[in-house]
Amino acid sequence: MKKLLLGLLLFLGAGGIGLTVTAARFVPTIRPNTQIGIVPVGGLTKEEAAKKLRIWWDSARLIELELVSSQIRNPLPKMTPGRLGISLDDAASVDQCEMSDFWAAAQSTVTGGDYEKKVLEVKFKSVGASLDPIQKIIREAIGAVRPAKVTYAGGSIVREPEVTSFQLDTEKLSAAVVAGMSGDGKVEIPITEAPKHVPNEELDKITDVVGEYSTKFPAYQSSRNTNIRLASAKLNGHVLMPGEQISFNGTVGRRTIQDGYRLAPVLKNGKHDTGIGGGICQVSTTLYNASLLADLKIVKRNNHSIPSVYVPVGRDATVDYGSLDLVIENNQQVPVAVCSSYEDGKITFRILGQKVAGKSVKITTDGHSAWGNGVKTVVDRSLPPGARKVVEKGSSGHAIMTYRIVYENGVEVRREVLGRSIYRGSPRIIAVGGGRSAAKPSGSTVAPPADPPQAPDPTIPPIGG
Repeated sequence: MKKLLLGLLLFLGAGGIGLTVTAARFVPTIRPNTQIGIVPVGGLTKEEAAKKLRIWWDSARLIELELVSSQIRNPLPKMTPGRLGISLDDAASVDQCEMSDFWAAAQSTVTGGDYEKKVLEVKFKSVGASLDPIQKIIREAIGAVRPAKVTYAGGSIVREPEVTSFQLDTEKLSAAVVAGMSGDGKVEIPITEAPKHVPNEELDKITDVVGEYSTKFPAYQSSRNTNIRLASAKLNGHVLMPGEQISFNGTVGRRTIQDGYRLAPVLKNGKHDTGIGGGICQVSTTLYNASLLADLKIVKRNNHSIPSVYVPVGRDATVDYGSLDLVIENNQQVPVAVCSSYEDGKITFRILGQKVAGKSVKITTDGHSAWGNGVKTVVDRSLPPGARKVVEKGSSGHAIMTYRIVYENGVEVRREVLGRSIYRGSPRIIAVGGGRSAAKPSGSTVAPPADPPQAPDPTIPPIGG
């Protein structure tokens, strides 16, 4: 009996030592009935689970995800997770698992264990891949940065919202890719849009034609008409927020052959000549009158050296790149847009904004005076003796005051002096033959006008056209 008891004690002691040794050598495994994503890893070691996840990723990383954005209307190409800058983080994915030690495993073996299913998220990491490809794709889909534009066509106002710069939120991109992979395969691209200079809600306030003016020209003058068409197109659709100004020269730019402008008749110092961009002043004049009728503020305006045939005296606006400009300011409470339309023989400018009920504008003039500039003779030795040739027809001088009158419900509420326009004109120039037998003129002379003119203000310099 004593020998049997001793044997039993020795057996139990040896078993305990064996269990202790086995427990010490036991490698912990992941809690049973555990998944990482769709990959079951329960009962596996960390190394085994990580390997199984990598096998899954070899296939999953080739899946093309659909890119979507509430700010992009055009379809975007599909891209793999790697091109979107993320990869599997197998170590972090496994580290979140609950582990079972020897005793828990032994208990599970003895009792059969009953573990509730546990699903963990797959962990990803940024692989430092260049996001230039997706940046380029987004930019192409959104389009180049462009200002807001409002045009007028077929009696309707057409608004084109501003496209601003954007910034891809790289921190949120990874989360969006993960959500897409675990969801419906769609990745909502996180885009931060720069503030718009003309917000869409402000653009929507442009609802009416508030000023309109047209001028006509000979349709057969192709070179001059080309210049008119090119310059007016540069101004079409330009939006001005309250307080902003538009410069004619700054918007139209330098008139050059390279930009398509042609040689056409121009006015220079009261004389008819030719120059690149001839006809441009009809564009500025038409815009000036539309702006007057829209009750916009005129910051800069100059008249020609002689009156223009396409507009009443006192209502022209000459421009010359680098010296003479037309500048208009939006003095209204809402945005306005400058719109032009060109057709053979006619150009029209409209100022679009928001009508004020009962408001109307009228442009009027008074104090018109005119004077002749006489005749000037010059010697031309290429002409035979006694011959005479008209070099310049000449033009009369004019002076006039222009006003803008604003009415509300037919009652005058404001009368504004727009300024005094002085057109100095030029004398008639006649060349006489300068041969040997010809009497040499004593010098250039200007014949006095039949009626004494009302002299213009001598402190105001002549203006070129």
